[in-house]
Amino acid sequence: MIEDSIIQLEENIPLTDADLKHIQTQEEGIKSVLPAILGGCTLFIMVFITFLIWDHFVNFRYYEYILFVGAGFAMYGFCYFFALLVMRYDSANWKKDKAQGKNKLTSVVINRDKTEHAEYLTFAGPAKNDKIRIRVKPEDYSRYPVGAKLTVTYLKFSKEALELVER
Repeated sequence: MIEDSIIQLEENIPLTDADLKHIQTQEEGIKSVLPAILGGCTLFIMVFITFLIWDHFVNFRYYEYILFVGAGFAMYGFCYFFALLVMRYDSANWKKDKAQGKNKLTSVVINRDKTEHAEYLTFAGPAKNDKIRIRVKPEDYSRYPVGAKLTVTYLKFSKEALELVER
């Protein structure tokens, strides 16, 4: 049983310049490599398709080569368009974080989850049977076991840990 007196939650703490820089760095990280990744994947797929239709490919007329290259550009554009939509959605979520600020929770780790994309620590919430699941860095995930008493500062909307301090 976890004592309710050790669980404290401070809400709507304004973001500092360092927090805003962290958010901006994460946004720009994927934007800088996206065209190269999509270009490489498109090129790989086009080479694979060329390999599969090689018998017919050598008999193409000049306009069929142009159509084939045009199909590659269309595929690149389609994937790039959807990647931009996903980044815009992600950016809107970060803007919600900017507007809502961050929270500071002093609590106990009650569970650890590891998915293929991220590691999470679950903390006891301020209400009875309330749980708060927060994404943490891999080194923090391996450092803190279940039962550790921590103070975690996290973004309110995305629930990503900014700082973990052991109590």
